[in-house]
Amino acid sequence: MWGIFLESVAIFKNYMGYYENGYLAGIFLLALLYLWMTEKDKCRRALLVYVPTVLLALFFCPLFRKAFVGILDDSGTYYRILWLLQMSIVSAYAILRLCRRHPRIGAAAACIVIAVCGNYVYDSQHITPAENLYHLPQEAIDVADAIDTDEGAVMVLMPEELIHFVRQYDTNIWMPYGREVLIPGWDYTPELYLEMERSEVIHTAALTEKASEYFCSYIVLKEDRKTDEPLTQYGYVLQNNVSGYLIYRNQSLSASAEDEGRMHSTNLSARSSRPASLK
Repeated sequence: MWGIFLESVAIFKNYMGYYENGYLAGIFLLALLYLWMTEKDKCRRALLVYVPTVLLALFFCPLFRKAFVGILDDSGTYYRILWLLQMSIVSAYAILRLCRRHPRIGAAAACIVIAVCGNYVYDSQHITPAENLYHLPQEAIDVADAIDTDEGAVMVLMPEELIHFVRQYDTNIWMPYGREVLIPGWDYTPELYLEMERSEVIHTAALTEKASEYFCSYIVLKEDRKTDEPLTQYGYVLQNNVSGYLIYRNQSLSASAEDEGRMHSTNLSARSSRPASLK
């Protein structure tokens, strides 16, 4: 039981970013303690004090973890219980409550917390200044705009660097696989993805054959991506060149086949977007 408890502590630390931003957990726990001592409203106390406390107690309880893993047969998602803690709401409410009761002390405490614990978001390699109103890479928008979706959803084979962004901009652009191929833990690598990304030179015949199985109306390639044969020899026509990406349309896909692809693209996309372990 002690070992299970220590594993839960490790999960808690990793989730809270303890080793880099341990103050987040500290602020939340101090806020929760402050509300325990000061909050008198029954409804707020139940929502912002009792619920987080019970969730924390259950999370660290070895018996609860054994039951959770046993019933769901999945230890990898145990950390998601912490999603229910309402950390930001509890912390913000506690600070505002402190400011209301002790304006000067509360305001000073809030400023100190922000100054000492905060950081400049653009220092992160994962965050960059917005290029447009959509807060998406401009090349993803340019590529999406160059694809004709006036007649409905179309299946498009995209390079992996665009996978995260295109459907955020246009949900009529469907893809044979999504972000699951980029997550190592899911261990999902369909053959089409292997043909698209895992070789320095794309084997055109194999790529177009696999793409046709998903009724792909378009194939998008980086401008400097090498192929052993031109896609134009396999029924594709270069429709556009935008932001360093070549957009090929499948001219050999008949109208009836394209309609059939639209009908089946939901099932194909859903089936291919789930790792084998989740099927």
